[in-house]
Amino acid sequence: MVSTPSGLYGGICILKNTEPGSNDDFVKGMQFIQDRERVVRSILKGHGTVGNDHPIGPAYGPDHCQELAQRPFDPDQAKFHLEKSGHTSAELFVAPVAPGLLETCLLMQANLKKIGFDLAIKQVPTDGYWGAVWMKEPMNVVSWNMRPTANAMLAIQFASASSWNDTFWHDERFDHLLSAQLAETDPSVRHEMLCEMQTLVHNGSGMVIPAHTNVLDGVNDKIQGIPNVPLGAVGAYEFVEFAWLEE
Repeated sequence: MVSTPSGLYGGICILKNTEPGSNDDFVKGMQFIQDRERVVRSILKGHGTVGNDHPIGPAYGPDHCQELAQRPFDPDQAKFHLEKSGHTSAELFVAPVAPGLLETCLLMQANLKKIGFDLAIKQVPTDGYWGAVWMKEPMNVVSWNMRPTANAMLAIQFASASSWNDTFWHDERFDHLLSAQLAETDPSVRHEMLCEMQTLVHNGSGMVIPAHTNVLDGVNDKIQGIPNVPLGAVGAYEFVEFAWLEE
């Protein structure tokens, strides 16, 4: 088996256009309660990387903002923000749309219970999920595949005009940077812009991203030519162009 670090992830969407997600302290509480290292170690069996509540993980190479401090697992901070929010309970709709996502939500529920917060998990089927639950219920889960560039990933999920802005987060500075970064020719300035965008999502959006999941491929010595690509399994699903079978 070949395990390739990727930008794909299963996350938790907290809608910013309605309660409880419109309360910034509530979102912060949900982010600080994520035991990210345990998710990678125990739930993903080591086949993943720790998430930081924005979609651009290390698999994006130099586009990843490694300067941005990692948000820790901090139950005390989570309790502080949740108490400040005034919310003592919430409901999260969960469908098995990504590997380990249900287990991650159950771990989150258990950790919240320890600090006196009641998170009800409503398990729903994947059938009809994207039309009936995603972007509709105040708290729901989502899965996103990695895009070829950081700008493309950020644009499709967080641009104000995007139809798939699944937390309904809007930020004028982010929108400006998203457009300006495409025209910037200085690599260092482009990185600064991407870093600022990741920071804005990390601090302001309603996304909770505990971990990124590796791409897993089964390997047979007789099958050659399939590249390891973080965009998806079996050469980002384009194996037919490259693979050959040795007799």
